[in-house]
Amino acid sequence: MKRSLKINSEELERLRRVVIDLNVQWQMFEELFLDSTNYAVFNRTGALFWDHFRAYLLDALFASISRFFDPVGNKHQMNLSLAAVLEFPEIVTIKVDLERRLTAMIPVWEKGVKIWRHKKLSHSDLSTALGKSSLPEVPFSEVKKLVDDISGFVREIDHQLNQTDVSYRINPTKWTPEVLRYLKAGIQKIDADYENRIRT
Repeated sequence: MKRSLKINSEELERLRRVVIDLNVQWQMFEELFLDSTNYAVFNRTGALFWDHFRAYLLDALFASISRFFDPVGNKHQMNLSLAAVLEFPEIVTIKVDLERRLTAMIPVWEKGVKIWRHKKLSHSDLSTALGKSSLPEVPFSEVKKLVDDISGFVREIDHQLNQTDVSYRINPTKWTPEVLRYLKAGIQKIDADYENRIRT
């Protein structure tokens, strides 16, 4: 039986927090925009607003994913990235497994999300900005895989070294259904008021 080492350095605790933030962004996007039944509500409550919010949330999600694939650092700063985690002395006993996980993730990131980061999010590529070249389509299945694999990378640290099983998904019981419930109630009220005006 493995002895619990209780690895809870300041860096790893912060890493856990940014993984939670990543999962929050993905859950917001997934629950709002990957459920086609929500679009009837969006169309009645400001379609342009929801279009912009969808784009902003997707950009934030791609930027958050990309930061996990930053290098260890340079002479000016150190990064809190997965490559940097591999240098933490606390994880030396599971470093080989974590390296394997990171190596498997990189090609998925590179073929889509990385290009968005370099041509749109971190820089404004002239050809892309002028519409002369387009950004690659990134299937949402790949986005989900990256979120799940990043979460699994950090989860494995707690599983192997602290003997704990951590879920980085938030409990979405309230916030998404509540937003949609209030929007639908507002639509029903507007429709009822319109019907009453017609009748009178």
